[in-house]
Formats: sequence, structure tokens, C-alpha cells
Amino acid sequence: MRLLIIMLCISVGCISAANTYAQNTILELNVENQTVESVLNKIEAQTEFMFFYNSKQVDVHRRVSITANKQNVFKILDELFKNTDVAYSVLDKSIILSNKQLLKTENQKKITGKVVDVNGEPIIGATVAVRGATVGTVSDIDGNFVLYVEAGKEVWLDVSYIGYKKQEIKTDGNKPLAITLIENMAMLDEVVVVGYGVQKKVNLTGSVATVSFGKEMNSRPLTNVSSALSGMVPGLNVRQSSGTPGADGASLTLRGASLNGGSPYVLIDGMPGDLNQISPNDIENISVLKDAASAAIYGNKAANGVILITTKSGVSNSGKISFEYNGNVGFSKPTNLFDVISDTPDHMTVINNILKNSGQSARYTTEIEEWREGSKTDPLRYPNTNWWDALIKDNVIQTHQFSARGNNGKISFYTSVNYQDNNGLIPNSSYQSTTFRNNIEYKVNDWLKLGNIMTSMYGKNDPADLGAAFTWFMATTPGMVPQSPDGRYGGAQTVGESGANNLLQIVEWNRGSKEKRRFTTKFFAELTPAKGWKINANYYRDFYSYYESYVVDQQPRWNFQTNTMTFTGVDTSQGYRRQNTEGKADNYNMNVFSSYTKKLKEHEFSLMLGYEQGVDVGKGFSNLRQGLYSPEVPNATASGDLLSGANHNEDAYQSVFSRLNYNLADRYLFELNWRVDGSSRFAEGHRWGHFPSVSLAWRVSEEKFWRSMRKYVENFKLRASYGALGNNNVGLYATKEIYNSANTAFGDKVQAGIVPGGFVNNELTWEKTRVLDIGVDINFLKNFSLSVDFYNKETLNILTSRPISYNNGTSSGPVINGPKVRNRGVEFELNYTGQIAQGLGLQVSLNGALNQNKVTEYQGKDKLIQGGGTPYGYIVEGQPIGKFYIMKVDHIVQSKDEIDAMSADGYRFGLGGIPGPGDFLFSDTYGDKRINENDRVLIGNPQPKFTFGANVGLNYKNIDFNVLFSGVLGWDRYINNQFTSLSAHTVGYLYPKEFLNMYTDEKPSKDYPKVYTNNSKNQVSVGSTWHLHKADYMRIKTIQIGYTLPANISRKIFMDKLRVYANLENFFTITSYPGLDPEIAGDIDYPLLKTASIGINISF
Repeated sequence: MRLLIIMLCISVGCISAANTYAQNTILELNVENQTVESVLNKIEAQTEFMFFYNSKQVDVHRRVSITANKQNVFKILDELFKNTDVAYSVLDKSIILSNKQLLKTENQKKITGKVVDVNGEPIIGATVAVRGATVGTVSDIDGNFVLYVEAGKEVWLDVSYIGYKKQEIKTDGNKPLAITLIENMAMLDEVVVVGYGVQKKVNLTGSVATVSFGKEMNSRPLTNVSSALSGMVPGLNVRQSSGTPGADGASLTLRGASLNGGSPYVLIDGMPGDLNQISPNDIENISVLKDAASAAIYGNKAANGVILITTKSGVSNSGKISFEYNGNVGFSKPTNLFDVISDTPDHMTVINNILKNSGQSARYTTEIEEWREGSKTDPLRYPNTNWWDALIKDNVIQTHQFSARGNNGKISFYTSVNYQDNNGLIPNSSYQSTTFRNNIEYKVNDWLKLGNIMTSMYGKNDPADLGAAFTWFMATTPGMVPQSPDGRYGGAQTVGESGANNLLQIVEWNRGSKEKRRFTTKFFAELTPAKGWKINANYYRDFYSYYESYVVDQQPRWNFQTNTMTFTGVDTSQGYRRQNTEGKADNYNMNVFSSYTKKLKEHEFSLMLGYEQGVDVGKGFSNLRQGLYSPEVPNATASGDLLSGANHNEDAYQSVFSRLNYNLADRYLFELNWRVDGSSRFAEGHRWGHFPSVSLAWRVSEEKFWRSMRKYVENFKLRASYGALGNNNVGLYATKEIYNSANTAFGDKVQAGIVPGGFVNNELTWEKTRVLDIGVDINFLKNFSLSVDFYNKETLNILTSRPISYNNGTSSGPVINGPKVRNRGVEFELNYTGQIAQGLGLQVSLNGALNQNKVTEYQGKDKLIQGGGTPYGYIVEGQPIGKFYIMKVDHIVQSKDEIDAMSADGYRFGLGGIPGPGDFLFSDTYGDKRINENDRVLIGNPQPKFTFGANVGLNYKNIDFNVLFSGVLGWDRYINNQFTSLSAHTVGYLYPKEFLNMYTDEKPSKDYPKVYTNNSKNQVSVGSTWHLHKADYMRIKTIQIGYTLPANISRKIFMDKLRVYANLENFFTITSYPGLDPEIAGDIDYPLLKTASIGINISF
């Protein structure tokens, strides 16, 4: 800002009157034994003067006494620096202090130079210091500087100025230096992408977070964009729910959950999109719009926030085409796996204990010891299979990208090709994709620009049924050979477990492929009919298709003890099955908007008006042919039974939007947004919604009274916003009569007919979210920045299904506008960039968000409605969404006498029956000595209370190091699947190792209860705190070290830059959660991956 003020003076001809203000300004000072710095601050406080100096060259800690009675600044400075080596020069309201240069001696040489910005304008007050010495100066009014150093050797100069990147220059002083400082986009003049435009960060009135994709981000082995956002944005909870190749299964929640779910609205270069369709290497930066003021311009799409992705473009104006290659290869393993019993004798022992706990006889006697001995010499007949080892294979992930970019002043372009190959963690699950992107812009003349953004993507998956593989993971036994040396699949060889599945066979029995294609294109034009007036027009088209074709080829399974088949494979009388599925989507969007900006002295106005419309069309077709004679039949049109289905749907919307900005002297900022949306999902009379927002900001640091503080706090801004956002997240035809086909019996015949498809509510209208946000942005001590936001987000008229009585034939009633949910919290982001030692740079970014989620209105205060997306989760007024409503476990009963004593004391046991030794004793929370439904309690935190992230970077010369952390606190998860249930199957199931410590009559336990056969004891199937676990975690997302070849060497091999790096992704997680991974959506799913990779980045 100081530089801008000085440049403004120069531009309006203030140089000719440089001393006018200084001569006419009269000061009064009475200072006794105070520092020079204190005197300078007093002068700045009384006047509009600003001092520039190098504290290493000007002793501002020297104590002085000075009295001035109605004197100008010249006389005061003469007195202040009398008999010192300090000189001063006055440029209107700027005063530069520097060392008086002594006459050159035989042992000194003179270094001269000029410091300018990228436009060639001189930078006044830039610090020029000799590295490792106390010699230095500042640039003068023309950007020139002079200093003297020891003769006969080269020196390094560090040249710096607030708001610019520091330059390091080596010189021998033989010729004048021309030094150009480049603006630091991380500082005050950073431009941020917002809805339908850009704004300077210092002038933002809303809450916007930005993520820049620098070398560390582009070097990570990222297969999706959501991984790049994890831990980087305060308030954005990124949950990687699966590691499935080719799928970005992450769920993104911004500022708390709502009953209607939903993720932030994603736009890529202004076009609607999703995080799956873009390569992380193509991204320049991401803006996350979090409050109503910044997101309301997108109205009906923005209830859950907005993510704006800007891709790379041609940046240089030199006419030179630059090329870049990024490549890395990584090796992956699961972040965590369950510990399972893979020793078959132990497995048999557990089954015996479960049967005995259930009042049945032991199944295995001599078989246990026989198996133990036999496995030592004949593992084919007596296997001890660890199914994780059988399924998990070496997973290699590699990505390669080649890009070119250029700009000759007329044509700017960026082109890239990205290839990804992931061979999958388990067999038959590989994924390959190729993405092509071309961004081009043509400047026709001074008032017209045309352009096109195009992407094309092709992806192919192997057809393994990954869901079945992990859903059925527990449905097997260690007493089975996955596959024999001659290629035959094994079957269960333990007594009573003939129903066990061969997991390797399951993932390999689908033969075929899944293919997907996507093509998006955007044509745009920008007109500038007059100064300050712009018209933008955009047309966007998105084509997506997928095709899946596979045959189910079930091979026989063998018992290698008897050399007989336990499963014969495909029933030849039924034949083989081939499944074909095809889907297509064709979405278009067009918008046109016009903006006008006018500045009158200190008043700047900006007005934007626009119109948008779009249609999304989807259709699909599937057929299943049964009874094929061979798995080699290539299509489903051959003979056999045919089952088919099809669908077609459309969704349309229209919008009008506007924005008004007012800026008074860069101090007082005002913004008003208004959007009107219409949606085809609602009935006539209810289709249109209005979504306004207003925001204000005060840049306190631009006030006159703040001048003395600018040395410490360069920017201090207060802001506040309030507005409404919309949501139409309801079925496409929820307000229309829908009929489904059905068959019914008339007499002795079956007749085809139709039945109503569900309840209809023609009064449905927009769900709304109202957000109040109060924030502060601070840049201080040159190297630090801090942003803090307090928000209150209330979602009302939530679109949700009303629960009804089963007497109506279903428990799901019509969709209504009803409940209210409130999310209230605070977010912060603290950044530091600077040097902590000579040549050692440090960058630190810390962020966190504390959120309180509460259902404020839903079906009455005393109603408990099951829901919220969690087992035993309920929606209750006054509680967070999905609060667990379960029994509290007091302890594990150790003797029958304990229960007898309680019964004698009047206790009665209803829920789960009477507990015995080894069973849970539930707490009598109601206090009536009756253990029943009334003792359930609302407990736990189904929504994370606190999310956080930290990014630390170090760089020394050509070496860089980066660590990224992320995590959550205050989160509970309920685990109760067949793998962890205390009501277990005994006919072919794996067991966790904890079952070895279960309570038995022979070996009592206070830590692990009795386990029973499936459904044989109601008590263990009751939802309880035993299954509720802390899911807090901290994960080191990335550890990366890189080395960049010195430029003088890389140029000799015809490269502008060559960087190599090594990276660890998701390698370390701190958590007490006993499940597969706290981020995984289900209890058992495709595991998250930890990846070690190496890579190279080449520019030429």
C-alpha cells in the first residue's frame, strides 16, 4: 500500500511539489530520553509522513532528547540526526533514511543499481543489504541505490520490499545492477477468484479460502482433487470414504452437516463439474466460498458452499512456448487392516467357544490337533490362510503429464495430456485413464476476446465386484486354500463351513470391463465496449457416458483333502449370465453477464447483472441375459432369458443474478448480491426462490490513526455478512404423480398394471440456508497473516421425507419442508512465511474449525426419529444429527450371584433378557430398577466437533521439504457389522483376534464378553456403548522432500528447471479407532491407501 501511495503521487505530478507538504506542516515535540524510533512514531502520529529505513543501518534505538515548538520536519530531522551518519530525503509525505556514504577508499568498491517493478516503475524504499555483513541501504525516489563494500570479492545482495518477493543477486560491482521485484501474490494484493469474476483479497467482504497449487501440491501422487483439499481449508471436512481405483469417493462437508446432506457446488473455470473430471496437475488454484455473501451469487446451488477451480493458462507474454513434464511412480498399501484369526486351529477353538456359550456341543475335538500338525507339512490339505495376504497384492500407481503453455500477447493457451495407471490393491481391480485439456484464448482486438476450454477423458476399470469382496470379507474361513498351484480355487475344508466363500474367486469371477467417457467444452467471449464496461457470454456443454459389460464366470471350488468339488461352478442348466449397462448424460449451461466499474476520486462503484439457464438430461439402459451356453458370448442379444430396464430424466433451471460493490478509499467496502432461481423440480407457484446477501468490511489499517501501527500490522480488516442460500435437493419428480408397473392376479391369471409410485406434495418449495458471518483478516509483522471467522448457519424448510405409520404400507411418507438445523462455529487460519536462518526459508499454515451441530426443530421435542445416516442414530430436537440412542454398558457380569442379588433387590431385566456371566449389564439410567427401553440414552458425537490441518514447508538453497497434517477431534462412530458383532455366525466366517480373549466359563474376562451364535441371545444384539468408539485421528497426509537442480546446470542440458522428489502419502495415522480406518464410509470397504512415490518435474 505504501508503494501504491507513492506511485500515485508520481503519476499526478507530485514530484514538482515534493517538499510542499514538508515545508508547510508544523510540529510540536517535547521528548526526553526516548528512542529515535519513538520520535519517528510521534511524527507519523501527528502528520501523514511515513518513514522508510533499514533498521540494520539506522540506529533507531539511540536515545535522544528534543524539543520543537512549531517547527517543520526539516529542522526536527536536522536536530535528530545531528552528528550521526544518517541522511534523509523527503518525497512529499515519504521520508527515506539511509547511511551517509563515505568517500571511496582504496579498500572499497562502489555498487550501484536500480530497483523497479515488473512494469519498470521505480520502487522507493526497497532494502538492499549485503548478505553476511552490516552494510546496506534503501532505494531512493528513482529506485536507485549506492553502497560500498570491501574491494576484491563478489558479494550477495538481498533486495526486498513489502508485498514483493525477495531477490538474491550475486555481483562483483563491475556494472550497474537492474533489479526487478515481482509482486508476492500471497501478500496484500492477491487476486481471488469469486463468483463470476475476481477481486483483490484485501477488498473481499465475504469468507473465501484459497488453495494454491505450487510445486509441493503438484508433486504429490494425487489421483483425485479431494485429497488435495484435505487439511487445507478451515471448516471443510474431507472424508476419503474409499480407496477404490478410479473413484473419488470422498464426502465433503463445509461448516457442518444438514439433514439433506449435500456437498459444495463445484465449478471448473466457471462451468458446473465435479472433482472426478479434472487432473490435479491442471489446477492453478482453488477458491472455497464459505459464507452467504460470497456464495449467494450461485443461489440454488450454493447451500453447502462453492468450490471454484481455476485451471492453468498461458502466463508469459514473451511468445515463447514452455513445456513441462510431471511424472511419478508410487507403491501403495492399505493404511490399516483388521487383525483376523488366520490360524485354523485357533479358528476352530473360537467356534467351539461360541457354540458352548450358546448351550451347544463343541464341533471340533481331534481335528484341532490334527490340523495343527498337518499344516506343518501339507498346507494344501491343512491351510492356515490369511485372507488379507491372499487378496492384497503390490499396488503400483503411476501418473504422467505433459503440458505446453504460451502467450504472445494475442493468443494464450495451455494444453495437457495426463495418463494414470493404478493396477489395484486386489486382483481384477485396475484402472487406467487418459485426460486431455486445451485452454485457449484469442485477443481479437482491444475490445474483444474469444476462447474455448475443452477437456476429454477416458477411463477403464476391471470389473471386480469390489463391494462384494469387502462386504463378504468376513464370510470365509482360514481353512480354505485361495488357489492351488495348478490354478484351482479352494473350498472350505473345515467341518460345518461349506457355505464359506472363496474371496479370491469372488473378485475374479466377473470378466469384462467398465468404461467411461466425458467430454466438456466451453465457448466464451468477453467484450469491452467502453472503459470499465465488460460483457461476458459463456456456453457450456458436458457429455458423459459409461458402458459396462461383463459375464459372471463362476469356476468350481475344491476340497483338496478329498480332491472333490465343493461347488461345481455355473449351473449348466441355468447357463452363464452377461450384464450390460449403459448410461448417458447431456448437460448444457449458458450465461451472459455484464459488469460496469466506475471510479470517482475515492469512490469506486461496480455493478454486475446476469442471466443463466441450463438443462440436465440423463438416460440409461441395462439388460441381463441369462442361460448363455458359454462365457465367451460377447453380447446379451444371444439366446437366453432377457431382463432389461431403461430410464430417462430431465432437470431444468433458470436464474437471474446481480451484484453491487462500493469501495470508499479502500477503507469502507460494501457488497450486495441478489439471485432469483427457478427449478423444474417444484410445482408451478413454488418454483422461484430469492436469495439475497449483504456484506460490509472496514479496512481499519487504512485509517489515518493506524499509520503508526503499520510497521507492525500492515493490514487489519473487519467484515460482516448475512444472506440466504437455496437448495432444491429433492427428487426430480417429487411434485408429480408417478406410477410404477406391477402385476396382479385376476382369477387364475396374472395381469400387468400400474400402481402409484409414492406420495405427492405439490406445496414443496425451496430449502433455505441463512448465514451470518463475522470475520477479521490481519497481516502483521511482515511475515504473518491471520483470518478468523465466527458464523451462524441456519437451514430451514429442509426437504425431507416425513415418517408415517406402517399402517400406510410404508414408513416413508411424502417429502415436506419442515425441519431446521443450526451449525454454529468459529474458524481460523494462521500463516507464516519468512527466513529463520541465513538461506533457510520457513512456511507454516495452521487452520482449524470448531462446529456445533444441532437440530432446532423436527417433529416436536419429545419425538425420536431414527435417521441421520448412522447405526442407532436418531434425529432429536436439541441434539446433533444422528445422535446415538443406545444402552450404556456398566460392566461385564462375572458371576450369577451378582444378578441374583440384583433380582432380590427388585431389579427386573426386560431388554435383552436376563444377563448371565460374561454378558453385559446395562445401566439403569432411568432409575426405576427396570432394565428396558427407558434406559436408552442419547450419547456420543456423530458429527466431528473440531477439524484441523497444518502445512509446514522448509527450503534451503535447492532443497525443499514439506509436511501436511489433517485430522478431526470430538467424533464417535458406531461399529456393529458381522465382523465385530457379538452375535456371530459359525458356518464359515472369519473372526477378529479379539475373539481369542472372549469370556468363557473356563476363562472369565472383564474386557471381552461372551460371543454367541447368530440370534441365539438377544442381549448381545442390543445397541449399546460397547460398539461406540472414538474416531478422533491425526493423519500425516504428506511428507515430501525435493531437490531442484541449479539453474546454471539445468540450462546446460537445455532445461529451465529439473526437480526430483520423494513423497509419502497417508503413511502415519494416530487414532484409537479399532475399525478399518476412521475415514472409511462403511465399517468394511476398499481400504484407504498409503503411498510411497518418487517423481520428476522438468520444464524446458
